[in-house]
Amino acid sequence: MTSKKLGLLVIVTVLVFAALVGYGDFREMGQRLAHFPVSHLVAALALALLNYLLRFFRWAYYLRKLKITAPVAVSGLVFLSGLAMSITPGKAGELLKSYLLRDRAAVPVSVSAPVVIMERITDVVSVVLLGLVGLALLPLPIVVALVAALSITGVALMVVASRHGGRLLSLPILRRWKSSLEASHQGLRLLTVPRVVAVAVALGAVAWFCEGLALWVILSGLDADLSVGRAVSIYAAATLVGAVSAMPGGLVGTEGSMLALLQNSGIARGPASAATLLVRLVTLWFAVMIGVMALVWVNRFKQSQVISTADTEPENSALPGHSTNA
Repeated sequence: MTSKKLGLLVIVTVLVFAALVGYGDFREMGQRLAHFPVSHLVAALALALLNYLLRFFRWAYYLRKLKITAPVAVSGLVFLSGLAMSITPGKAGELLKSYLLRDRAAVPVSVSAPVVIMERITDVVSVVLLGLVGLALLPLPIVVALVAALSITGVALMVVASRHGGRLLSLPILRRWKSSLEASHQGLRLLTVPRVVAVAVALGAVAWFCEGLALWVILSGLDADLSVGRAVSIYAAATLVGAVSAMPGGLVGTEGSMLALLQNSGIARGPASAATLLVRLVTLWFAVMIGVMALVWVNRFKQSQVISTADTEPENSALPGHSTNA
C-alpha cells in the first residue's frame, strides 16, 4: 500500500469514526466511552484473540494438508502478519503470507497460495452461516448482492478445483504461468475435499462467532439489551456488507450496516454508535496493530536461519516438486 493510499485510508477512518461520534452525540458518546467497563473491554479483546487463534489452527491445518511445513514461530508470525492486510479490499493483501513463506521458509508462492484463497472462501461461508438471521434484516438489494457474490465465488471455486479445471491452464492467456498454476490447482483440489472444507468452515464459524460475541459483550457494557444470537448475526451481516463494498477494511459499509441493524433491533442511537466504534477498534484495528508488530518481527528472520532450524526436524513430503520442514 502506497503512502498516498495509506494517508487516504487514515482520513477515511477518522471521518467514519467522527461520523459515528457525531451521530451518537459528542457529549453522550464521550460519557459512554469514558465509563465503559474495563472488564468488558478486556473480555472483548480476549474474544478477538481467540478468533485469531482459531484461524491460526485452520491455517496450520491447511498447511498440514498440503504437507507444507515451517518452524512454528515462522508459521505463526507469517499468519499474524496477514492481519495487517485486513485493511486491504477483500483482504486481498493477505497473499503477502505466501511471499513471506517463500522468503522465510522456501515455500513457493504457487504452493501456499491455495491456503490463502481457501481461508478467504471459508471465511465467507462461515460468516454467511452466522449471519443468516442478520441477512433477513438487510434491504433486499444488499441481500441479493451478497448471495450473488457468494454464488459466483462458489461456482468459480468448483470449476477451478474440479478435475477438469486444469484444462483452463491450457488457455493462451494462462499458458505462461502453467507450471505455477498447476501446483496451485493441485493444492486447491486437496483443500476442497468435503471433509477438509467442513473442518475449515467449522473452525471459521467458531472464530467469527467469537468476534460476534465481542459485540454482545460491548453492548452489555453499554447497558444495551440484545440477545447473543442477534448480536452475532448482526456482526456477521455487517461484516459481509463491508466485504462486498470492496472498501479497505470494509470501512463505511460495515459501520453503516451495523449501526442500522442495531437500531432496527431496538438499540438507541447513542449505544449503537458507541458499540459500532468500539467493536471496530477491538476487531479490525486491534488485528491490524498485531499484524504490523508481527510483520516487523518476522522480517528479523533470515531464510538461512529458518532452514538451519528446519534441518534439525524430521522431514515430510510436500506437494510434488516441493519439500520443506517444520
